Amino acid sequence: MMYVPSFLRKSLALSVFVTVGAAAERCKTDEDCSLNGVCWRFIGRCKCDPGWKSDDCGQLDLQPVTRWTGYNHTNVTLPDYYSTKGGNSSWGGNIIQDRHDRGLFHLVVDQFARGCGLPGWRPFSTVIRAESLTGPAGPYYYAQELLGTFRHNAKVVWSLADEKYLMYTIGIETETLDRCRSFKWANNVSVSSAPYIRGPWSLAQRLLDGTNPSPWPLWTRGDPTAEIALAVEDNMIYAAPGFDSTYTLLKRQPWNTSDYSAHWTEDPFLWRDRRGHWHILCYWMVEIAERGEKYPRVGGHLFSRTLGGDWTFKLQPAYDTTVRFTDGGHTDYYRRERPRLFFSDDGRLTPLYLINGVQEFNSSASYTLAQPIGRGAGVYEHGLGF
Repeated sequence: MMYVPSFLRKSLALSVFVTVGAAAERCKTDEDCSLNGVCWRFIGRCKCDPGWKSDDCGQLDLQPVTRWTGYNHTNVTLPDYYSTKGGNSSWGGNIIQDRHDRGLFHLVVDQFARGCGLPGWRPFSTVIRAESLTGPAGPYYYAQELLGTFRHNAKVVWSLADEKYLMYTIGIETETLDRCRSFKWANNVSVSSAPYIRGPWSLAQRLLDGTNPSPWPLWTRGDPTAEIALAVEDNMIYAAPGFDSTYTLLKRQPWNTSDYSAHWTEDPFLWRDRRGHWHILCYWMVEIAERGEKYPRVGGHLFSRTLGGDWTFKLQPAYDTTVRFTDGGHTDYYRRERPRLFFSDDGRLTPLYLINGVQEFNSSASYTLAQPIGRGAGVYEHGLGF
């Protein structure tokens, strides 16, 4: 029997809306505000939630970044490295506030062993934990390896029902090669669990074929269910009654998701907002499809009132590859992918930081960037005493 999450059992919408271009000047529904705000119908304008901006609330309100925050160890090399050109390269991660020390933040990061970079991500990718005592933006410093080669696409969430951290990855256990090079293996999504972020982590349990996993627990306040949603590449959505149970496909997007199509995406980040609406932030590869380049339009945003239907993909950028810094400078990145958000812990789920894997032009190195969003990031840091 097909598994359907409890909050979907009464109805499952199967239609979809794909909107091309910007929203109309006058909004009529909250969908015209990208479900990131509400439509003030009497004036036909959107009131955006904190962290979002533009006429249709479809853009992240990104703020200047302090240099060398996030996790940037591209100036680190070790004697056992096969390559020193890229230093210590990483590729995205997610921020986790320590459950016992509110001033301690963890960053779970994909990091490449032996000094190898992105071209050798398979099989040199490992999963490491870094720490920051200066706030969620970092800078973060290496703390420990959580999973060895080959593990990639790490995404960690806390399951209230299981009282465990759940780490979703792709990969298989294998030894590193004798030099930086890449192998091609079939992608598969696995999950590991641990009572503490430092571990010990269980052996990875294979769940399904796919890549770029993005889990989101389905519990609500007062209802600590073990149900979980899982987005994967092409914005397909699965659900299961528990993290180690059978995952059932709930939604396959009806538009063309093949390579070089207008809707070509990867790296989905799935979440549910405080109103119960669903969102996906993804690496939207339209710039490759149109011009064969990895810049500048990279951030796509999808939204829906329900998990299984009515998804809208506005073909417009939620963010681009240009990042401004607090010293007045800016960087136009060659690659900016693997989006993740860190939210406020006040129940309003305000996005506070955008985390990406980034690579600069004419560089083989990559690192993990954390960029503050709106006023909320500063207010959050001030409340923690930073």
